[in-house]
Amino acid sequence: MLKYTLIMKNKFQLIFIFLVSVFCFFSVNSVMAQSFKKGNLLISLSEGSTTANYSTRDLNTSNNQANYKSEVDGERDPICFEFGLTNKWGIGFSSGTDIFNVNPNRYYDFKLPNSAAVKVSTSELTADVNYHYFVNKKIDLSVYSSVGIFSLAFKGHVSDISYNHQSNGAIIRVGTKARYYFCKRIGVMGILSAYSASASPKINKENTVGSNTATAITGRAFEFGLCFRLF
Repeated sequence: MLKYTLIMKNKFQLIFIFLVSVFCFFSVNSVMAQSFKKGNLLISLSEGSTTANYSTRDLNTSNNQANYKSEVDGERDPICFEFGLTNKWGIGFSSGTDIFNVNPNRYYDFKLPNSAAVKVSTSELTADVNYHYFVNKKIDLSVYSSVGIFSLAFKGHVSDISYNHQSNGAIIRVGTKARYYFCKRIGVMGILSAYSASASPKINKENTVGSNTATAITGRAFEFGLCFRLF
């Protein structure tokens, strides 16, 4: 899975570089017009990869040092909505899920048979502010910042071991987006972003592992997909 993720990430990066080159070439000869303007409603669907520093710490200790920290690769699957307030500024929200495979013995102090990994799923819902610094007939380049709620969960059953964990917290994200419209309302989009998120376990009886373990994830993500302009 890790090898496949790295291969797909490299392919996405090459595709994104190619598209940016195409965007720049066509922008020289295109007639200036607004591919983004006030009143636009934009929707994007994308998939990609993320690389993050994944760390956990024990909330029962007085220091803030991580119990364990390492770089891990994951998969990302978000959806974004944006409404144009002006010809340059837009607001919206995003919802996304990242998936990581981590060693539970190192991060959450429990071990599965054959040293199996657990699949950690993170979810986020953010409010976004976008600034479109370059717009013409086909190309829309923007930067954005986001802040919102964040959750992390994993559960399963292996042999006679059942495990369940859920944490909640917050996330901030900054990044850049490049859209190219090959027809009036449909285009392709690439996104590069950096983010920082943290979550603490819920105080309830559902958490059977990691009841006092907080998680912090800081990393970068690359996404590629389709964008739609409704208005």
